[in-house]
Amino acid sequence: MHIRPFIFCLIISLCSIAAQDRPEVVAIRTELTIKVDGLLDEPVWATIKPITEFVQRLPLDGGEPTEKSEMRILYDDDHLYFGFTFFDSEPEKVRATILNRGGWIHRDDKLEIALDTYLDRRNAYLFEMNPLGTQDDALISDESRPSLDEWAWDGVYISEGRVTDYGWVLEVAIPWNTLRFPSKDELTMGLAVKRYINRKNESAIWPHIGLEYSSDVYQVSQYANLTGLKNIKRGNDIKIKPFGIIGSQKQILEDETISDNLGNGGVDLYYGLKSNLTLNLTYNTDFAQVESDNAQINLTRFSLFYPEKREFFLTRSKLFGFGNSRQTEVFFSRRIGLNQDVVGGVRLFGQIGKTSVGALNIRTRDDGDLPATHYSAIRLRKDVRDRTTVGAIITDVSSKGVRNSVYGIDGQMRFWGNSSVSAWYSQVDDTSLVGPSAASMIKLDLRNDRYFLTTGQHRVDEDFHPALGFVQRNDMVGTGAIMGFTPRVGDGEELIRQMRYTLYIRDVKNLEGLSETSIINGGIDAIFESRDRIGLKIIQEKEKLSNGFTLGNGLEIQKGNYRDRKISLSARTNQSRGIWGNFSISKGDYFGGNKTSWAGSIGKQISNHLTLYGSANQNIIFMSNQGEFTANVYGFTAEVALNRKWFGKALIQYDNFSEQLQLYCRINWIHTPGSDLFIVLNQRYDMAGSKSSLVQGTQVVKLTYLFQI
Repeated sequence: MHIRPFIFCLIISLCSIAAQDRPEVVAIRTELTIKVDGLLDEPVWATIKPITEFVQRLPLDGGEPTEKSEMRILYDDDHLYFGFTFFDSEPEKVRATILNRGGWIHRDDKLEIALDTYLDRRNAYLFEMNPLGTQDDALISDESRPSLDEWAWDGVYISEGRVTDYGWVLEVAIPWNTLRFPSKDELTMGLAVKRYINRKNESAIWPHIGLEYSSDVYQVSQYANLTGLKNIKRGNDIKIKPFGIIGSQKQILEDETISDNLGNGGVDLYYGLKSNLTLNLTYNTDFAQVESDNAQINLTRFSLFYPEKREFFLTRSKLFGFGNSRQTEVFFSRRIGLNQDVVGGVRLFGQIGKTSVGALNIRTRDDGDLPATHYSAIRLRKDVRDRTTVGAIITDVSSKGVRNSVYGIDGQMRFWGNSSVSAWYSQVDDTSLVGPSAASMIKLDLRNDRYFLTTGQHRVDEDFHPALGFVQRNDMVGTGAIMGFTPRVGDGEELIRQMRYTLYIRDVKNLEGLSETSIINGGIDAIFESRDRIGLKIIQEKEKLSNGFTLGNGLEIQKGNYRDRKISLSARTNQSRGIWGNFSISKGDYFGGNKTSWAGSIGKQISNHLTLYGSANQNIIFMSNQGEFTANVYGFTAEVALNRKWFGKALIQYDNFSEQLQLYCRINWIHTPGSDLFIVLNQRYDMAGSKSSLVQGTQVVKLTYLFQI
């Protein structure tokens, strides 16, 4: 187990957290009916003394906000209510444009509410809204920035906002059955609230969480206390979500055309076993509404990573996280149902005391060519002291006498503001292997607002192939470090807000000790007060290929020793501009030849109802022995929002390696919170000939409905 215990001992000696007085707010119980309409006109709101002690975090940490904010909190047997009044000296400049749930809310003025319902100082619910009441939400785990899966949580709550002649008002009602919390007569929860003023690039937060912490509302250990919550009941906590689907599917092969009529149904059931432990049963799970993967062209010798997009697997998926993201992941749910339909399964997730629990068993359907397969996983993480966790994972994939099992342990200790030391170890047992094969990592991460250093070592055996995981590279020992200096040079008045200087070094050897990859690069970025950004990077990479590899267009890269140098320039604009975009260009060596690459995207919000953006990635590659070729990907997207219930999205993609064009269209109607109607069209065309031809086409209508008991 390639772990260095002395690092843990060193950090323990540094890791003492001083007791501190926390701000506190008392929630007021009301017996009156609160209508969530963004008006705050119920008399009870006027009887509450508001919280006004918001503190500026950016651009001037600890400063007085330029605009006043007021927060009031109520509750009753069914909901937790928030009432906000946000004053603005220029109310006509309040930005409120986004209508689609889970959309580009960061382009507007916005509010974030974070609730640590168990007061564990690690985990929280995050609710995000703009002045129209448009919503997004996420789960915060272990004081970390929410990942893609955590933003897919989709909590059920009500919010309404209004722009006024003095600023904007927001009213929020969070049902108690949306949250998990202890069964006690009186509760205290952690609370943090952040207001963002878009045109000023200014954030104001309560309570104050300073820049010594690299994140704000994600820093759960620094939340204020929300008290006064008495005799709250969560009810039976049973959710039933059935679905029905109709449609058709056509696949055109060289010698035949396969057409199918689709008619199907299934159900998800959620049952709260305890206050923070949920049992999830699924039957005949279908993913017809899931958006297509973004087209990618692989110009390396390693596997491409495609993120999970299926809601069923995204829900609380971070509980199963183990390993190095996008490099060596022991649990990677994309493996489940990749080539077979999911018949059903069971999941268990939540907490038991100070232990986080995640478990699942999924079965796929026998389709003749592939036998039915069982996918299982158990993940445990225990808080052993303040900001310190240890954990374990077991995964298993079995099918007709073939079995692949993985066992792993890990741990993390956080200290100071956002510094940490972490390590993990896992091994694979497979019926096709003579003995176990292992992978491990140890990492030290030191950071504050001005400096950071991350260093560690990552090892993967040659035969480490977890059937329920993702491994980008085997037979390697990688050692590296990235360090940076990020001084803030402006306080809101200067052109530049922050500079970022970085140096990255990495060396990868095979398990025999022979160097295969060596990378060193340095970069400089300027972040402007306008939120525009430019950067320059110089890269040198040495690569020893023991074996060649073949690109998607059939071109072969020969084995040998290569030394590549590259320079790249990038720029990105503030996405709140009338027209926004990003652009990068790079030029340098490529396996004995040279490559010029440029990538860019541009977008424009035509109105509150329509947003258009396109992207392009072009690579011009010259190989001395094989001539010149290109590798290009193009995409165009249109997003439509008729209101906060009706949304549409159209995506067109093309790449010249596959010479296929994909058209994806989806209409989504949220008829009640948690319940949806989807209309989906997904077509793929072969563009290789003089005339395009359909390769695959699907048309689907899917209806879901959420019953809460």
